[in-house]
Amino acid sequence: MLKVENLSTGYGKKQVLFDVSLEVSKGDIVLLAGSNGSGKSTLLKAIYGMLPQWDKGQIWFDGENITGKPTAALLKKGLLYIPQKNNLFEELTVKENLEMAGLILEKKLLQKRIDDVLSIFETLVPNLKRVPMTLSGGERQLLTLAMATLHQPKMILVDEPFNGLSTQNIAVVVENLKGLNRKTETVLLIVEHRVKECLEIAKSVIALKIGRVFSKSNINNSYNICDLNAAFI
Repeated sequence: MLKVENLSTGYGKKQVLFDVSLEVSKGDIVLLAGSNGSGKSTLLKAIYGMLPQWDKGQIWFDGENITGKPTAALLKKGLLYIPQKNNLFEELTVKENLEMAGLILEKKLLQKRIDDVLSIFETLVPNLKRVPMTLSGGERQLLTLAMATLHQPKMILVDEPFNGLSTQNIAVVVENLKGLNRKTETVLLIVEHRVKECLEIAKSVIALKIGRVFSKSNINNSYNICDLNAAFI
């Protein structure tokens, strides 16, 4: 589904990623782990065309070379990125947020898509008339995921979905992420510091350390907790 080859990038003259290569398969949920400053969020931004590729790095998505493609083109191809913050229209209701997210869709199609995502994120149904500031942290995160799912993406890059959430809200988001992957086969590449909670849904782990891939493990077959712990040292 996603293949990154020899990707190097950074900010200005400061290099953050060094020759990163990885693959994410169809149907997968991948945890991208590592300590602060390891380059996790930078990698998501680079994949989504928000940072330039240095040297000769390439990014392939669903069999197509998307290196240097604008973000709007990536959305049409089924790749979507959810940053940590500023994901919602705070002055609009939940329903209006969903409508804004699908503004490019034809009206009848948009309503069908909204109905479809509400069948996945059922917690939002009784909250359609509320504004985001009155929602719990978990409900806000579910709204963000629902807005992304409106576009029926093949893959979503998610930056710290558990950030600032209580244990109870994390459990809600975990179940909904699992349901999204199971019901729609949406591939998820998740950056998250709350590793223990994320391992409840991840099928594989890629660990970064100082801008380089430190380890790659399949949780079911060859997952090595020692490698993951070492990435945080």
